[in-house]
Amino acid sequence: MKKFARNHHFISQGYLAGFTAEGTRDGRLHVSDLLSHSVFETKPRNVGAERDFNRIDIHGHDPDVLERALGEFEGKAISIIRGIQTGGTLPNDEDFSYILNLMALFIVRNPRRRKQMKDARHNMVRVIGDMLARDSRLFEHHIAQAKQDGSIPQDAEGSFEALRQFIHDDQYTITVSTSESLSLELAGFDHALRLLGSRYWSLVTADVDAPDFVTCDHPVTPVSKEPNKRGPIGYGLPETEVSFPLNARQALLGVFEDPLAVNIEARAGQVAAINGRTVCHAARQVYSRTANVAVLKSGKISILR
Repeated sequence: MKKFARNHHFISQGYLAGFTAEGTRDGRLHVSDLLSHSVFETKPRNVGAERDFNRIDIHGHDPDVLERALGEFEGKAISIIRGIQTGGTLPNDEDFSYILNLMALFIVRNPRRRKQMKDARHNMVRVIGDMLARDSRLFEHHIAQAKQDGSIPQDAEGSFEALRQFIHDDQYTITVSTSESLSLELAGFDHALRLLGSRYWSLVTADVDAPDFVTCDHPVTPVSKEPNKRGPIGYGLPETEVSFPLNARQALLGVFEDPLAVNIEARAGQVAAINGRTVCHAARQVYSRTANVAVLKSGKISILR
């Protein structure tokens, strides 16, 4: 029997390798878990992944065909990141587009986004259910329509009171298949890519005396240029910056207006500020080369605890 990959990464191993002590997929990665308040060492293959996250159920295709295709693309993107690490400059537009594509995938394809989609679906069904449970005539109309359409058998029975109890007690679950989730995610991919491609990008390199950059399970981070501004922050909003750690010593910064220098040398405080953004945007885990994650708090550098 043919074996298929089951441990699918939403944050690629090759990318995480850049934040290990050895700079390899088998290197030691320090993981700061923000929920359990613990720090542990592991390998990139053990984090940023979920079982069957990219599994598809399409006749004539292996269930891990998308996982393999994504792996091939991510391999190309990671090789370009390695080139930036070695050369210290941004690549040409064609090569840089691979990194933008990788960032767009990280934005649209992750467990937090899937949970948000599932919660939205659940809320929609609950609203519809509440409407049906308030009006017996509306309930009977939809039952008759469903029988006419063949959605339910002609002899199906169900009382209005039973429906009200069913809705009131939440006796149902909403399931969104992995294939449907992937379809919705990929539908938003082009939009995310266009927004990223519309920004001016700078390569930020940490000074010799500066701490390491860190990454997380949601590494493409949008923030407002105005520190005290409140409200939603999105990838397409003006007066925002997007940061993306490339490896332990380099990161990207993207803006819509007032382009920054193409190459920026970051002092300790600047690195810690970007790390603070990354930590705040994490769903649960922060990944780093050492156990000490330097962040900026109240204008001072501190170690994440």
